[in-house]
Amino acid sequence: MVKKAKASKPAPETAINAIRMGAVTQAFREGDGQRALVLIGQFPFLVIGEIDRVASDYVLVKVETTHITEIEGKTIRIHIDEIEAFYIEGHGPSIPSIR
Repeated sequence: MVKKAKASKPAPETAINAIRMGAVTQAFREGDGQRALVLIGQFPFLVIGEIDRVASDYVLVKVETTHITEIEGKTIRIHIDEIEAFYIEGHGPSIPSIR
């Protein structure tokens, strides 16, 4: 008797990561041109700026405020997987200026 190999299912955390990445990517695409507050795991930790665009799995943000004054006013790219938490201005409260 020959047994058929079962198709392997993706691990649950893999599926969750794909769903999370898709949802975060979509949120940033819809927020194009809006101000965003982004918390990331590595330095500079906090970025506030305007969403320029989403390119593949990166979001490009024109930095308004961060811990590194040298990158303020410049556009940086942040890998979507590195984003721990974010808030995009829209119908809710505005992000305060912390300069």
